[in-house]
Amino acid sequence: MLVLRCTKKLQTAIRLKKTDLVDPNIETSDFCSWHLNLIEIDGRPCLLAANDQTLFNFLITDVPKLDADQLIELFKSYLHCVLAEEEFDQSVIHKLMDDFADVKFTNTNNRRTLGSLNELAFMYACHLENEGVHSPRLPEIIKKMNRVVMGMIDTYAIHEVHDLFGLERQKIEW
Repeated sequence: MLVLRCTKKLQTAIRLKKTDLVDPNIETSDFCSWHLNLIEIDGRPCLLAANDQTLFNFLITDVPKLDADQLIELFKSYLHCVLAEEEFDQSVIHKLMDDFADVKFTNTNNRRTLGSLNELAFMYACHLENEGVHSPRLPEIIKKMNRVVMGMIDTYAIHEVHDLFGLERQKIEW
């Protein structure tokens, strides 16, 4: 089961009602709980997603008006692409997508994760400042952002994901 922990701003944008939300303390497994925030970069709405446990993250730029079902599909497709770009085996990605068949929405529940989201939003905005949100370098920037040491985890997000899946850590090269 995939749990998407949306900020109030995002809940409003996708027209979620209180009755659409489950208990924020819902039990989830490893890579299945994500914090999502709707941010603005260069005047464009962007969706920032970060995994609760690993802070593995990605940015979806120029997000159109969506409903909850469209957000789910957009999130899954981008996550699939980002994991493929990180060279995860397709069998691992497909297993994750199968695990994400059931999706629940809830409120955010972790201030440290929200603080990390704000930090990531600032860093993404700085990287995209000169080129704009349609930069052809966005996949490279996302990759770089998963190789930034985040205070909440004291290591690289990509290393946390490899550890979570029992995979060998990649060597970080700049």
